[in-house]
Amino acid sequence: MLRDRSSDPPTFRLPGSILRFLLLAGALVLAPVPRAPGEELYSDSGFFLELPEGFTLNDGDGISRFSFTDPSGILLFQIFLYEPSRYTDAGTMQADIAKKLSARADSEAFVYQRRNAVMADLSFPLSGKPHRGWGLFLDGAPRNAAGKPEKDIALLAYVPEDRYTAYLPFILSCLDGFSVDEEARLYPGPVSQFNLPWDPQARTPRDLQFGNRTLRVPYDPREGQAAQDTVEREFQVFSVYARSSPDLAQAAWARFYRMVFRETFHRLDFLSLILQRELSGEPDDRSRTARLLAWTQGFRYERDPSGSDVVNPLTAAFEARGDCDSRAVLLAILARHDNRDAVLLLSVKHSHALAAFDLPGPGARFPYKGTSWLVAETTATVGLGLIDAGMADPKDWMAVEFPR
Repeated sequence: MLRDRSSDPPTFRLPGSILRFLLLAGALVLAPVPRAPGEELYSDSGFFLELPEGFTLNDGDGISRFSFTDPSGILLFQIFLYEPSRYTDAGTMQADIAKKLSARADSEAFVYQRRNAVMADLSFPLSGKPHRGWGLFLDGAPRNAAGKPEKDIALLAYVPEDRYTAYLPFILSCLDGFSVDEEARLYPGPVSQFNLPWDPQARTPRDLQFGNRTLRVPYDPREGQAAQDTVEREFQVFSVYARSSPDLAQAAWARFYRMVFRETFHRLDFLSLILQRELSGEPDDRSRTARLLAWTQGFRYERDPSGSDVVNPLTAAFEARGDCDSRAVLLAILARHDNRDAVLLLSVKHSHALAAFDLPGPGARFPYKGTSWLVAETTATVGLGLIDAGMADPKDWMAVEFPR
């Protein structure tokens, strides 16, 4: 498993603005945007990437080579695209690149999103100084969504060897922020699928209480542990921003929850399907959402100040426990599976999180991007649209959108 607890986390001097990276038809556009949740890089080759906040493009041709550095200029993250005919498989690509780097490599093959891949721990000299990091080597699919062969992709994330332990959460977060195509944006990232192969068939039936009903739902506890590993790693990443950069802390906070959402979205697909059947008799979307809200309000309130203080949504659902944000992200996932849109609302002032839905009817609302979102309080037994009057000022809240 790719896990590490750092006792010497990096301290960033982060820039005061966020850069949006858009790769369209091979052309790179950099534009400053307000301090808000960061946006993904995407390319005409089909892949998506959401790096930790403050990373900047420092080299590359914008077509087949991209090179980014973290705000301190210590971590280098690179992407290389190769024509499908260049390498016979991911292992050959990994061996060739390791040879060119004069790298010692500890590598292992796995499957990522139905594509053959290799993950490698790499140690190599660079400018006379030892470096260490991880590489992902991906054999492109024979045909992409447009019916054309995908390019092969290599991703490298590395730092000077003496900074490796401190930066390992960031190295893995960079790799796990990669999505090979649009579909992959809602599946666990490459590091997660390396640590635990994606295999929904490994789930076995388990009893889950939903109101006064006992449902039999396929579940694999190893998925809950894998999701929690991602939560803890991403919390380490976010914590650096929270300590050292007020300018980007909110954006990093939002990315943390997007990574949690992505990690658990399809891990909850069986449960979502069974709940949809259970709620099929409800008269409308508002009633369905109210039933789900009432279910999460019955969870055991649980916090863990020694760790991330966030129970991943998969474990929250199957063990009926968690804090406000665990329940709110779970509700957003279940709503999306049921074709309803939702956002997460966060408040530093109130140290609280809410779910909010694009639904009709009465209740407290949060205006965001042209939609008036109906709020849902997950830790108090109140109806949909009700919120404590002391928390009702929209200025106290920020919205987090999730990948579609």
